[in-house]
Amino acid sequence: MRLLNGIWQVGGPSLTHLFDATAYLLEGDGEYLLIDCGTPEGYEQIKENVRKTGVNPGRVTKIYATHGHYDHVGAAHLWKEEFGVKLYLHEADRKQVEEGDSEMTSAAILYGTESVPCQVDGLLKEGDLYEAEGLRIEVMHTPGHSKGSLCFDVTRDGYRILFAGDTLWGGYSTKIGSDEGAWRRSLDKITERHYDYYTMGHMNPHLLADADVRLKEAKMAFGNYYNPWFKTFYETYRYG
Repeated sequence: MRLLNGIWQVGGPSLTHLFDATAYLLEGDGEYLLIDCGTPEGYEQIKENVRKTGVNPGRVTKIYATHGHYDHVGAAHLWKEEFGVKLYLHEADRKQVEEGDSEMTSAAILYGTESVPCQVDGLLKEGDLYEAEGLRIEVMHTPGHSKGSLCFDVTRDGYRILFAGDTLWGGYSTKIGSDEGAWRRSLDKITERHYDYYTMGHMNPHLLADADVRLKEAKMAFGNYYNPWFKTFYETYRYG
């Protein structure tokens, strides 16, 4: 689904597989980038959604990961194997992805499966920039949900959008290295900036407006982050 000129949401529970976090396709400079890439379960449908935008999946060259969890980068090895796509994430989440640590990636905890080890091709750090005609991506290190969590401050044709991953409303668990103090500082960092829109790791395909107020309220409601992911995704519950 097209969100703005050159930005599409191609993955997420209402678009692909229940396990998939949101995944976005961005038009760069002679190439296309994914922000997160979903799970192996949703891989074929995400590829098809990329095609529906008019883009050949073979033109995707990079995955920018918000963090190293299964629902966000579980399919990265498939993109690498089929198309040679390179995976970029923060150093602090690198080891769990490269070793296929199924607890630290939340694959076993939430999805009842295992992570496939995947080589990381490049590291992203605070302040890194990607710039193309009409597009600017700034990397923000926003630990808290995981140690290597990132947000992407994206400007497209004059609009400023925060791609927040699970830094907003992600689950808190010491099993994945969550840190309350770091998370509060990350939310402070986000709310010091102005955004026209934002999006996050688990939502239907749209951009949220009135972003500055909504982001401040997400910070105010920090206690909700201790709700440990509501329910597992791989089991069926009789009662809501």
